[in-house]
Amino acid sequence: MSSNSVQVKNFRPEIQALRALAVLLVVAYHLEPNVVPGGYIGVDIFFVISGFLITSHLLREAASTGRIKLSAFYGGRARRILPAAMLVILVVVAVGFLVFPKTQWGTLGVQALASAFSVQNWVLAADSVDYLAAEQAAGPLQHFWSLGVEEQFYLFWPLLILIVCWLVKPKISGSHSDHFAARRRWIWMAFGAVALLSLGYSIFAGYSGDAAGYFVTTTRIWELAIGGLLALGVQAHEAGALNLPRWVSAWSTRNLAVLIALIVIGIAAFTYDASTVFPGIAAAVPVFGCAVIIAAGSTRGPGSLHLLVNWSAVQWVGLASYSLYLWHWPLIIFYTEISGGKPRPLQSIALFIASLLLAWLSLKFVETPIRHLRFLAVSPARSLIAGAAMVAITASVALLPGLTQERIVEQEQRVATALAEQPPEGFGAASLSHGAPAFVTSEHQVVPVPAEAAKDLPNIGNCVQKPQSTQIKECEFGNKDAKFAVALVGDSHAAHWFEALSEYAKSNDWKVVTYLKNSCPFNEAQRKADQDGSINCQETFDQTMDALTKRKDIDAVVTASWGGSTFVSDPAKGLAAAWGKLEDAGRPVYAIVDTPRPPQDTYARDCVEENIDNPQACSFPEKGAFEKGDATKAAAKLEPRVKVLEFSDQFCVDGTCPAVVGNVLIYRDKHHISDTYMRTLVPVFGQRLQKAIDSQ
Repeated sequence: MSSNSVQVKNFRPEIQALRALAVLLVVAYHLEPNVVPGGYIGVDIFFVISGFLITSHLLREAASTGRIKLSAFYGGRARRILPAAMLVILVVVAVGFLVFPKTQWGTLGVQALASAFSVQNWVLAADSVDYLAAEQAAGPLQHFWSLGVEEQFYLFWPLLILIVCWLVKPKISGSHSDHFAARRRWIWMAFGAVALLSLGYSIFAGYSGDAAGYFVTTTRIWELAIGGLLALGVQAHEAGALNLPRWVSAWSTRNLAVLIALIVIGIAAFTYDASTVFPGIAAAVPVFGCAVIIAAGSTRGPGSLHLLVNWSAVQWVGLASYSLYLWHWPLIIFYTEISGGKPRPLQSIALFIASLLLAWLSLKFVETPIRHLRFLAVSPARSLIAGAAMVAITASVALLPGLTQERIVEQEQRVATALAEQPPEGFGAASLSHGAPAFVTSEHQVVPVPAEAAKDLPNIGNCVQKPQSTQIKECEFGNKDAKFAVALVGDSHAAHWFEALSEYAKSNDWKVVTYLKNSCPFNEAQRKADQDGSINCQETFDQTMDALTKRKDIDAVVTASWGGSTFVSDPAKGLAAAWGKLEDAGRPVYAIVDTPRPPQDTYARDCVEENIDNPQACSFPEKGAFEKGDATKAAAKLEPRVKVLEFSDQFCVDGTCPAVVGNVLIYRDKHHISDTYMRTLVPVFGQRLQKAIDSQ
C-alpha cells in the first residue's frame, strides 16, 4: 500500500461507511430477521473498528510521548460514550414503568443497572445458562451487551500496552519513537497472544454448545484485537518498519480487495442465521472482511466505491451509528409490547425512521455538545467525575423498578399467602367442575403473585440436574422403609408433576425416588441439542436406566417430558424402547401426556398482571395448545404395556385453556405449571394414578 493509503486521517470516510454498514445490518436484523438472518454480524464489524481506532490512538500517544495518559483516555471515553447511553437507559426505565406489567419491572431494573455499569453481557450470559431464565423475553436494554464488551476492552487494552512498555527497556538512546520501535515486536506478540487465546476459546465455547459464549467478553476480545493488530501494522508501515510489495499498494488491488470483502460480508449477512455456531470461526468472515476494507484505505479508479463511501447520507449514518444503535432496539421492544406482535414491513419502516429521528436528536443535542464541551474536554478529572456522576444517577434510577415492584408485591404476597394457607372452596383445580371461574373469592388475588410466579417451583431442592451435567442425581422423599416406591423420571416437565405425586405418595406412605434433569426426556432417541453438544442427555439416560433396572425396590415409574423437544431419530420409538426395557425388568411405566402451552409470544403471568380483573382475556384455544412433538400416545401404541395418564381436562375446559382457575395462576413461565396449581391437582392425579396401578 502507498503511504497515503495507510495514514489514519484518510481512513475516516471508510470507517464511517463501515459503521453505517454495521449499524444498518444490525437494525435490519432486529426489524426483519427473516430478510437479513445474519445481520447480527454488524456487531463484529463494530468490534474491529473500535479495536482499530482505540489502538491507533494509544499507539500514537505511546510513540510520541513514551507514555499513555490513562486519565485523559478514560475521560475521553466517558465524554464519548456515557451521555447518550445513560440518556437511553433513563428513558427506557421511565417508559418501561408505563408500558411493561409490573411482573417485568424487576428484570427491567436489573438490565438498567447492568447496562449502566457495562456488565450487561455477563448478566445475559448468566441468564443464558440458567435453565429457568433462558426463555426470558428480550428486554429493551439487551443490546447494551456489546457496549459492555467494548467498555471492558477499553479497561485492560491500554494497560496491556503500558505493561509491555514497562517490561521492555530498550538498550538504545534516542527519541520516544525510537524506544517504541524497539518495543513494537513485543507489542505484536502481546496482541497476537490475546487474539489467539480468545479465538481459541471462542471456537471451543461455540462448538461445545456453551450458551454463554455469545455474550462473554473472552469469546469476543479477539475481534477487537484484530483491529488492534491492524492498527499496529499501519503504524509500523508509517514508520517504515513494514514494507509492502508495490502490487499490494496498487489501486486495482485495493479496489478488488474491498469488493471481495464486501461480497463476503454480504454473503454472511444473508446466509448466517440462528443455527450458525457463533462467534467462533464463523465470526472470522465479517472480522477479516472489515479488516481488509480498513487496510485498503481510500480508493479510486475503476471498481472504486469512493462515491458511495463519501455520499453524505452514508457518512451521516456512520456518524450517527452509535445513537442509532442505542435507540432502535428499545423502540422495537416497546412497539412489540404495546401492539402484542412483531412489526410487519410497514411498521418496520416506521420504526426505522423513528430510530433515525431519535439518533439525530441524540447526536445533535447530547453526543456532540457534551463530547466537545470545553469545560470537560480540558480536564480529564472533570470528565471522569462527570461520567461517574452520570452513571451514579442512572444506577439510582435503575433501582426504582425493582424497589417499586418489591413494595407492591409484598402487599399482594400477604393476601396470596393467606389464600394458600386457608384455601377457599373451589381453590385452583377444584373449581373446574363448576365452570372453571377465574376467581372464587371477592378478592381478585392470584396465587402465586404473577411477579413471583417464576419462583413457584417444586420443593425438590437441588435434585433437578442442569442440562450440561454429566451425572444424574438420585433423590429420595418420604418413608425410606415404605412398602411401595415410585420413581419420577424425565425432564423439567416431569419435575413439575413432583408436587402432585409427592403429596399423594405422602398420604399413602409411599416413597418417591427422582431422576430428573432439565431438557433431558427419558428417551432412547437422541435430542438434537444433545447431538450438537449444547446439552448432555445420553450419558445421564444410561445412568438412569441402569439405576432403575438394578434397584429392586422400585414398584412403578412415572415419567413425562416436554413435547417440544426435537430428536435426531423417531422420538416415539425412542420412548417405547426405553419403556420396554423397564417393563421387561418388572418396572411398570405410567406416562403422562404433556401439558398445554400458552402462546409463545408472551408469558401468561404478564398477561394476567395486565388483565387482573379479567384474566379470561389470557385464555387460549385448546386446539393447537398441545405440542405436536409429544410422542407419548404414539409410543404407548408401540409399547402397549405402558399406561398413559392424561390430564388435559384439568387444564382446558370446553375447548379453552385458562391462565387462572379458582384464584390460582396455572403457568409460572412459558410452559411450566406453577407448583400451587399442581398442589390443587393432587386428588385427581392420585385417583388416576391409583386406578392405573390397580389395573395392573
